[in-house]
Amino acid sequence: MKKEEEELDELKEEIEEELEMELKEKLEELKEIGVRVGIEGGRRIGGGIGVGIGEIRGGIGGEELEELEDLEEELKEELEEELEVILEKELNKLKEELEENDFKEKLEEKLEEELEEKYEEFEQLKEKELKKGKKLEEELEGELEEEELEKEEKELEEEELEEKELKEEELEEEKELEEDELDEKLEEG
Repeated sequence: MKKEEEELDELKEEIEEELEMELKEKLEELKEIGVRVGIEGGRRIGGGIGVGIGEIRGGIGGEELEELEDLEEELKEELEEELEVILEKELNKLKEELEENDFKEKLEEKLEEELEEKYEEFEQLKEKELKKGKKLEEELEGELEEEELEKEEKELEEEELEEKELKEEELEEEKELEEDELDEKLEEG
């Protein structure tokens, strides 16, 4: 805002300088006209003194001076009006630029806020998913441990069953041997 005000002041000064130069030029032109009118008037009065008086009257006073002052006043008014119009245009232009910049700033702020919100949501979701993933991992590890234990138990059961079957077979064989021995003794006896 301060920068825009400085720019506006600089522009105002430039325009005022230009208008002042124009005014001075116009006044010089008008003074020359006044001097010429005075000289002419002096000639009409006659003689060198008349010329001198005419120059003085034309350059400084008389009706011509009043006309000059009126013209100067008119010019000043015109220049002031022009200056006001130019300044108003520039001021409006600056206001529009400021409003546009203000709108852009607000839009940027809004977008930043939305972006921050989305980022926070993403972070929360990420954290939630990580926790969920960790929980699943723990559950899977637990299941794997259970499966491992079950597998070990099964293997033990199978081993015990095999041992039992082997013992039964051995017992069966011993029984058969005993029966055979008994049969032989009976046959001999």
